Amino acid sequence: MHKTWVLIKTMLKMQYSKAGGNSSQIWLLAIVIIFSIPLLALYIGILQNLISELYNVLQPLGQDSIIPGLLFLSIHMLLFLISLITVISAFYFAEDIESFIPFPLKAYQLLLGKAASPFLYLYLTSGAFFLPAFFIYGMVSDASLIFYFYGIILFILLPIIPFTVASILLMIVMRFVNIAKNKDRSKVLAGIFSLAFIIFINVVIRLNTNSNEMMADLAKFIQEKDGLLQMATSFYPPALFSTRALNETASSEGFLFFLLMIGLSLGAFFLFIWLGELFYLKGVLGLGSGNKRKISQKKMKKQITARPVWLAYIQKEIRIILRTPTFLMQCVIQSLFGPIFILILLMLDTANLSGFMNLFSEKHSILMLFIATLLILGGNATSISSISREGKSWHANLFLPLATKQIFYSKILTAWLINLLSIILILIIFIWLLHVPGEMIIIWLILALVANWFTSSLGTYLDFLKPKLNWTDEQEIFKARMIAFIALLLEAGIFGIIVLILWNIGVLEGLYTTSFILFLCLMAAIFTVQLLLNKKIKANEHQHI
Repeated sequence: MHKTWVLIKTMLKMQYSKAGGNSSQIWLLAIVIIFSIPLLALYIGILQNLISELYNVLQPLGQDSIIPGLLFLSIHMLLFLISLITVISAFYFAEDIESFIPFPLKAYQLLLGKAASPFLYLYLTSGAFFLPAFFIYGMVSDASLIFYFYGIILFILLPIIPFTVASILLMIVMRFVNIAKNKDRSKVLAGIFSLAFIIFINVVIRLNTNSNEMMADLAKFIQEKDGLLQMATSFYPPALFSTRALNETASSEGFLFFLLMIGLSLGAFFLFIWLGELFYLKGVLGLGSGNKRKISQKKMKKQITARPVWLAYIQKEIRIILRTPTFLMQCVIQSLFGPIFILILLMLDTANLSGFMNLFSEKHSILMLFIATLLILGGNATSISSISREGKSWHANLFLPLATKQIFYSKILTAWLINLLSIILILIIFIWLLHVPGEMIIIWLILALVANWFTSSLGTYLDFLKPKLNWTDEQEIFKARMIAFIALLLEAGIFGIIVLILWNIGVLEGLYTTSFILFLCLMAAIFTVQLLLNKKIKANEHQHI
């Protein structure tokens, strides 16, 4: 056990060491946190109002248990999705695992060491979404101290089951995918598998859903105490057991459900270790082999055809992202998880969505669509890794027949093009499922394309301030760096305040007026970022970063 703890601490230190950092990042983070305070207050306020209203409606019917039930269910689903991304990145895409294999360590020890970093992400995520809702529900329902004690323990256990399920699925897949002895193709296929698996599960649920039967079941369950809870969590017992443990703290039955959740979590943990011993190292060792492929003269001639230098540079950037498994996962696949997940969730209830946008005025509708789009675009890692992806070869750009400013604009355009995939998916959601009016879609699309340039420019500029060039593994670009968090908070903080102000100003009404103000704010933000970027480029021109 001592070896395991030492290994965990070593791996965490390697990823999160502050060596070489400076105090400017701390000051920047402090500024970002200040900007995010209004958004945090808005988030807590909305959550409190929502839970209070739901509790007041459902408690007289004896169905208030559905609130923590849906909370556990949604958090487990979210943690499962995040686990798919972090597990495959930490367990297989990180090249440092090969340096630990020669040491006298067992497979489960390596597995636990690699699992430490993904668990940190899971706890941060569950803390942001679960803890506020849990404490608000406890205050609204006048819960006892035992409720809070059970809740904290269940919070500690929360990531174990979804993490275990995701890990086992991926370990089994990687064990057999790597028999193909093609390193890059195996990694890409395994990365895409997680996205395909989610789509498959949701489509199966959709095809087996009958709206008439669902309404009949709803009427039946609502007549029983905690009937809605049983209906919603029937396919996922851990959510049911956790909720029953919290809602029945005064009885011995609640204590038994609490012990059952502890037992399930421990069982999942030991199953994770046992299957890891069987599959993990075999899957990792399969990554070391590659496959050489000859290129025909015809294809070679086509590839070396003359084209504009800036266009060739963009093609180079896109090809590197698509052909490097880590970059493909972080910059493309991970950014599509949100839109695709929302798309599939909405598909499950298309019958009730046709008039959704009619519930809000045009002003409020465009504000909601805009801020949601900005958050999705800001989550793309392409721009915040623009310079760092180059690694130690960055200085070779000094010898290219391309001005330094053109290189940066090409990188911004690359991030902008990749973000178009998310915009297309959001557009499908608006047209197909939400039935947003055509006039609003055109205005939203203009704002989205401009916002796309803003997020791409800001991410590139922030990466330029402190690029990570001395990496040995592509995963280091995305781990232990605050740049993604800072970029998202800056974008959400600045425009969250603007949206909040516009939302509450009664004088400003109408689609065109609100959209024009948003457009002007975006142009001002782009102008500011471009000014800062150009200033930084001039200061570093003909110098090493």
